[in-house]
Amino acid sequence: MKIFKPLFTLIVFSILVYSCSSDDNNNDNGNEQLANEQNQLEEIPVPLANLNSDISIDGATKNQGTPPAPNSNINLEISSDKAEAFQSFGFNLKFSTVEANVAGAYLLFKDSDNNNASDYFDIPVSSFKTNKSIKSNKSRGPLKKSSKTLIDDEYEIDVDFGNSFPPGKFCADLCIYDSENNISQIVTVCIEVEAWGGNAAITGEWVFDRSLDDNENDEKTEVTCENEETIIVDEHIGETTWTLVLNENGSYYETYKGTFQYLDYKATVTSCTAEYTNKEEDEKYSGNWAYNEEKETLTIIDFKFEDFLDSSNNETNENGDIYFDGENVTASIVNGELVITGTYTEAGQTYTDTSIFKRK
Repeated sequence: MKIFKPLFTLIVFSILVYSCSSDDNNNDNGNEQLANEQNQLEEIPVPLANLNSDISIDGATKNQGTPPAPNSNINLEISSDKAEAFQSFGFNLKFSTVEANVAGAYLLFKDSDNNNASDYFDIPVSSFKTNKSIKSNKSRGPLKKSSKTLIDDEYEIDVDFGNSFPPGKFCADLCIYDSENNISQIVTVCIEVEAWGGNAAITGEWVFDRSLDDNENDEKTEVTCENEETIIVDEHIGETTWTLVLNENGSYYETYKGTFQYLDYKATVTSCTAEYTNKEEDEKYSGNWAYNEEKETLTIIDFKFEDFLDSSNNETNENGDIYFDGENVTASIVNGELVITGTYTEAGQTYTDTSIFKRK
């Protein structure tokens, strides 16, 4: 009995330690089974019914049947025959052409078995996005200065999904036509609609801790005073609390709360000393997130904004607004911290901006 009791105690203690350790790992890693199920949804073919009824393109005409057949070799190129899309949001179909008198495009969707949708889209060139900067209206997070720019001869077609469009795979046949009705050969792009969620490890409630920014002088500005002297000052002092919540089901929200000081430019010019004004912030953005497990990239799309200090600023966007763009935002867990890194181009130079969060 003297041997049994210590041994029994040791066994029980070992079980408890192992159990607690396992629970901690499960909490850190999230629901792996759910994440795997979410990722598997992306492999399922999108039903033809959704291709028929849950896609819209602003400014386009929807016609029954198939587009007119190609009759020329006018230039049409795509950089990739694959595209990434998101539920309730859609995707941008990028292509390029050197033709000067493009008049529009035909776009026909089809399922993974090559069955055509019942209608095709006739899209006028006026509905294309051209070589102009495409910016998010947000000025927060690791890509606060980022923009996506289409270069000369590049175009995008904004394809929108309805709320019932599922994750999965489908394809699209694209051709363009000019003002003389010359129709290009067809190029085919296959699309994967990401399921919301998809990475158990990054789920949870995270609080911003620090930033690693290539362009550390971004938050300073030069002021020319009334006496013609110049001074370098901080654009703001202090930080609000930034909390990012990535839920297992693919929903997300983040909040900014606190008081900081922002530069009073006019008063600073007069006194030639940095003058600041207090500003209180209590805001919430909410929407959905998706993780591309192959590229290790994170996309977040906002559908709602709430200003708890001034409700007149509240917004709801059914089609969504990209916050983190999976084309240039990566996310990973490093030493128990969530590391989100974005890349952006400014004045021809490429920078990285890394935001690091601690689990709450």
